[in-house]
Amino acid sequence: MNQVKVTIGRREYSVACAPGEEGHVASLGAMIHEKLSQLGADLPVSESQNLLFGALFVADELHEARKSAADRQQEHDRQLSELNETVRSASVAVGQRDELQLKVSDLESELDGLQSAQQRHNAEVDDMRTELAQRREEAESAVGEKEVIAAQLAEITRERDNLLSKIESKNELLEIANDKMRETNAKLDEALNSASQPSESADLANDPDLAPALERFANLLEECADKLEKHDSNT
Repeated sequence: MNQVKVTIGRREYSVACAPGEEGHVASLGAMIHEKLSQLGADLPVSESQNLLFGALFVADELHEARKSAADRQQEHDRQLSELNETVRSASVAVGQRDELQLKVSDLESELDGLQSAQQRHNAEVDDMRTELAQRREEAESAVGEKEVIAAQLAEITRERDNLLSKIESKNELLEIANDKMRETNAKLDEALNSASQPSESADLANDPDLAPALERFANLLEECADKLEKHDSNT
């Protein structure tokens, strides 16, 4: 054991302590001395010794209490620091959560926009397909109508050609009939002129070619009339 001298009041005491505790014992003695100085008491020697030991125990307990309080304060500070760190981490986590929720909301909005755009695109594609089918049907119908019109035009062209051919034939027949009529009229005029002369009337009446010529003329007129009637009925 080591000896430490402490001064309490007006007396100096020698106190045994464990090695390394000299400073601690000296500080305790100083605390007691300070307390006694505050009391201002002049105690007897025996009482002073008793008071010394009692004060030393009290001072030691006080020191341990202070040390324990300091340790608890240190632990409290550590726990408070950890709590603050936890709160800070929680705040960061909350901020990150809010940020993530905002990003999720933005992504959901973007997804909704993409889905709406996809739906509009699909609707436009369907409309284009419907319009294309309608245009195809219209084109096919136009081709069919064109073929019908072409056939009708060909039929009209054939009818026109036939009509022109019939008109040409009719004109030819009329021209032939007119020629025959002019020829017959010429013969009639000649016959009439001959009949106006008494000397020649007997010869005209006895002309063997006159009757056959008149008969042929009548037959020709009848034939022309029949052909004209047939052409008119065909047209």
